[in-house]
Amino acid sequence: MDASKLIKSVLDPIVAGRVYPLKVPETAAAIVKGKPYIVYTPITSIDITTDDGHTGHERVPIQIDVYATTYGEANDTMKLALKQISNNIEGAAFDGRSPFPDPDLYRQTADIRIWGTIF
Repeated sequence: MDASKLIKSVLDPIVAGRVYPLKVPETAAAIVKGKPYIVYTPITSIDITTDDGHTGHERVPIQIDVYATTYGEANDTMKLALKQISNNIEGAAFDGRSPFPDPDLYRQTADIRIWGTIF
């Protein structure tokens, strides 16, 4: 499965579908106000090629950002997100997580790597 579609499908249940690629669309501003939400950013993809050619698989590093109105809510939501990824995406690898300052909200960020398919 495409890595973006996979990560969204796995994370949607923990924040009632408030999961967005790259940024929150303007049309969703009212939906996320006061509620935790997740933004994911595929960083790049590492195509898997053998002597026989391209396999159709790729390793995708993805940054996961959780936003919430309190530090505890951001932290708890991130822990749920990482558990959901670990339980539902075979071969997922975690590169760490940390809080980051954000002007209006609390933010937790984590770097993960998952397998995806290109075709």
